[in-house]
Amino acid sequence: MQDVRIDGVDALWAGWCHEGAAAELVRALKYGRKTAVVTLIADRMASVASAGPAPNLVTWVPCSPARHRERGFDPAELLARAYARRMGLRARRLLRRLDDEPQTSRSLQGRLAGPRMAVRRGRLGGLILVVDDVCTTGSTLRVAASALRAGGAAAVVAAVATVAPAAPRQPVALPLP
Repeated sequence: MQDVRIDGVDALWAGWCHEGAAAELVRALKYGRKTAVVTLIADRMASVASAGPAPNLVTWVPCSPARHRERGFDPAELLARAYARRMGLRARRLLRRLDDEPQTSRSLQGRLAGPRMAVRRGRLGGLILVVDDVCTTGSTLRVAASALRAGGAAAVVAAVATVAPAAPRQPVALPLP
């Protein structure tokens, strides 16, 4: 595993590498609408991220409005709320998307730039944990962290269900079977 930083993200925890059965779980949630897998994924994320500092608040990277309309739910929101319940933390929608293009439909250059996001309202403080389903390039988490810090977060950590084998990470707790 390489040790590369995602700007603005103080720590990253991943449940699994994005391959094999773990990747299938995430795909089942995102594209198969199998929301029952949230329990298994959130359990794994909580077991991995529990070693880190306790955040003041949990939020998530919002999916594009088009994906939300298509699915009828936001996978990262379901994961964040389930994770927060397991950890006894509050979950709150802090970020909003300023564009409607899903990451998966972007060119490599577009994926590296990441989606545009902003804090929804109010001033933040303390340590914020941001949840996403997959970390591929790290761009989405970088953009989310930047928006959260601009909104007043003192620190930002991230937890994802899976991380692509070549994705940037620092320090990563990635227990593999």
